[in-house]
Amino acid sequence: MNRTIALLAAIGLMLAPAAFADGKGKGNDREPERDTAWSGWTSGDIAQRDERGWGDQFSPGQARDAVKQGRTVPLSRIFQSLKREYGGYQLGADLYSRDSGGAVYEIDWLTDDGRKVHVTVDAETGAVLDRTGG
Repeated sequence: MNRTIALLAAIGLMLAPAAFADGKGKGNDREPERDTAWSGWTSGDIAQRDERGWGDQFSPGQARDAVKQGRTVPLSRIFQSLKREYGGYQLGADLYSRDSGGAVYEIDWLTDDGRKVHVTVDAETGAVLDRTGG
């Protein structure tokens, strides 16, 4: 048993340098892989956030606390509403503070027929503030 473990450890040590030789497996120095159809935020999106007065992104813990304290509508309730309207499922969702107070959910949704919809929702009331795509 000990020989098997030692052998596996030795093999792992021999193979590890090869994995890092081409840059794969390293942390922050890799170029992110991007699918242009589903790309993330661009600098234009960030500038638009600043124009709208959106502040920092909530951490998952902060988002949970805001729901528990009744300051925000649970994301599951908003997802139910979007599911009724569009079918499909959520691709991504984030909660951002607003410089003027309160918070907004930014949600990317994929409809049953393959359309991508981006929805901005007032996190306190659940009201849709903006909708693009689809």
